[in-house]
Amino acid sequence: MRLASAKPGAPAVTPHVSWFHPRSGCRASEARLRVAVVANSFKNKGNTPSSLSVVKGKVVPVGEAERLRGMKDDVSTSTFHRRDMVMLRRACLLSTSTQGDVAPFPFSGCVLVTKKTKVVAETYQYASGTEAAELQGLSLAGKGKSKGATLYLNLEPSYAMGEEASVRSIVESRVARVVIGMENPLVHLRGRAIKALREAGVQVDCLRSHLAGKFDNLVEMGLSSDGSVDFLDSGGDTLEQEMVMTLKLCLETNENLLHCVAKGRPLCVLKYAMTFDGKTASVSGHSAWISGTRSRQLVYRQRALCDCVVVGGETARSDNPNLTTRRDEGHAPTRVVVSRTMDLPLDCNLWDVGMAPTLVITERGAKPELQRSLRGMGVEVIEIEGLSLAKVADHLYDRGFMRALWECGGVMAAPAISEGVISKVMAFVAPKIIGGADAPTPVGDGLGLTKMSDALDVTDIRYQQVDQDVLATGYLPTTTSLFHLAEEAYALARDRSYPEVASSVTCGASSSAIGAEENAVRFYKAWNRYGILSNFFCVPIELDGKMWRSVEHYYQAMKFSNSCSVEAALAMDEIAAQKSAEEAARIGRCLQSSKPSLVRQDWGEAKLEVMRNALECKFRRGTPAWELLHSTCGVGEMPCRLIEYSPRDSFWGEGFDGKGENWLGVMLMDVRDMDGE
Repeated sequence: MRLASAKPGAPAVTPHVSWFHPRSGCRASEARLRVAVVANSFKNKGNTPSSLSVVKGKVVPVGEAERLRGMKDDVSTSTFHRRDMVMLRRACLLSTSTQGDVAPFPFSGCVLVTKKTKVVAETYQYASGTEAAELQGLSLAGKGKSKGATLYLNLEPSYAMGEEASVRSIVESRVARVVIGMENPLVHLRGRAIKALREAGVQVDCLRSHLAGKFDNLVEMGLSSDGSVDFLDSGGDTLEQEMVMTLKLCLETNENLLHCVAKGRPLCVLKYAMTFDGKTASVSGHSAWISGTRSRQLVYRQRALCDCVVVGGETARSDNPNLTTRRDEGHAPTRVVVSRTMDLPLDCNLWDVGMAPTLVITERGAKPELQRSLRGMGVEVIEIEGLSLAKVADHLYDRGFMRALWECGGVMAAPAISEGVISKVMAFVAPKIIGGADAPTPVGDGLGLTKMSDALDVTDIRYQQVDQDVLATGYLPTTTSLFHLAEEAYALARDRSYPEVASSVTCGASSSAIGAEENAVRFYKAWNRYGILSNFFCVPIELDGKMWRSVEHYYQAMKFSNSCSVEAALAMDEIAAQKSAEEAARIGRCLQSSKPSLVRQDWGEAKLEVMRNALECKFRRGTPAWELLHSTCGVGEMPCRLIEYSPRDSFWGEGFDGKGENWLGVMLMDVRDMDGE
């Protein structure tokens, strides 16, 4: 089902759910399941849905009423209504409007409702580094309609040095109340916007904080399918239960972000299709096609939701897959091939990087001739000493990937599970029987489990009918459930996310290369601390008589300047028109690779000057970007060294081995130090 987008001309919204229960905003079957779980949770606490009281407009169990009446904490005295839950679910839906069209990032949606309960703005953040949803909503409504209104956000806004605009705009607009689904799980942002708004006199109600007292019981339940699905039909649909359902939708919307914070790795999802008798291919290895057409279309969609698609050498050899989204436009996930021996064919669809980028990860020293040949085709090849799938996952995290779809065979799936890489499973079951004792199965012999009592439990399971196929989705013990994941993420006192200072090191070669260096600020992704330093954080700049959305827009467009070619001029216009730096970079790189004749001949020498001019414009004195850059002077006795810790770029960043030239960091330090002088 496709829903109309929030704005004319915007991409169509594909919701997380297929159709909505009128009161809960989720599938009717899921509503019954979730309500049943909450019903049992009340029973486990010694309460029933009927044993409720009202404290300051809030429905609470009678046993806690007196305690809450005496508490002054803002979280405990939050007041929620059913209308709040409807609007929060709408914000979640809006936040995923561009899901699949851009790379995964923290999804944020906004709904602004006046005192007369009229919706005056529905907005969403388009992509990483673009304008925040709440800024768009307040701008769209204007101060007249914002005064006294309620602002609904599925995710807490950013509030850090250089990113004060959202909080400032909310306060200046005189919004009366802000309702937030969940705090930002990133430690450097968590709770900061909520605190700042409350200090400014704005009422802030956060759903996750409000329900935190119930998390332990929900985690124990695991939101499994053991509850009574008849509870909703019996009329037991309370506000508390609807709040839990809404919270789960908020968590689902940013499941990738929660996993990155909690685990320090991208959310790795194992996808496979099998017959009724558990086979992924015939004895001869033939597997086209096990699942039906709609199931395969759903897989294409799942690929678009991920940063990368991972397979092993056996899949590349036997299936010769494309691993694309089957779309000409939009986000193209990186195809990742893991092969310890580099036993790979030279003629393979995956080496066509015009379709999508390809990364090969192998053991150090494996077939250097083949590596050179693949690099000559535009394929990126990296070597990891002592290659393991855990190290592969760590490297994907270092690249800033938030979600990875593993479409490997059983031989590779088994060690991926045993090494704790896989957190979630998507299993398509087709109504076919193929037989064969030696026919492959989804998971090979690598788990080493010999007793059924040792079998790994798959929990928090969902079932979906896809024509004649059935899709079963669930979590492995590394994660257990969405609420387990949230509990782990919010319990962290220090961010496992991409490090800000060199002494705070992530896994992977690039992170460890300079781990001992002091006074080094490292930046990469726009949503992390110091993200404004990234070229992909959209700070508008004016250069050459034109406004550019970001440094990356300007840099990519300048590749095609100094040319009388009409086609080159059109390329510049196309790059400038992109809404995100991510899209501008994708188009610029694609054109540079496919049409090198359009690139200015002196680009190798000119690009440094182009970048320097753009950075000087972005980091003008007195701007939020300048404030953040200037703050890196004050850490320790010496100014911080700035490092773009991009494992994929050894020219502008530090590169995979940490020995890159780091030209972006060097230029930022020059701009900072020149300004200081």
